[in-house]
Amino acid sequence: AQIMRPIRHRTMYEIKGRRLAVNLSAAEVRRRLKGHGYGVRKVYSGGRNRAVVIHTATGQHLRELMILLDVVPTQSESEH
Repeated sequence: AQIMRPIRHRTMYEIKGRRLAVNLSAAEVRRRLKGHGYGVRKVYSGGRNRAVVIHTATGQHLRELMILLDVVPTQSESEH
């Protein structure tokens, strides 16, 4: 999993936040997030058994979100 950086020149319709790639289907991610918040703005499919989560979570909430979605932090994610 990796966090993709926000695009510098955003258009009006793009959702603000960081993107987190997850090795689960979008439906499974939505099921796991039900009843939790963690600053999730949108979940969409990134391919078969792959989802992208747009979120604004930081600190402890980001760690809890990653635990909930079984995401193993990479070097760039552990720096935040």
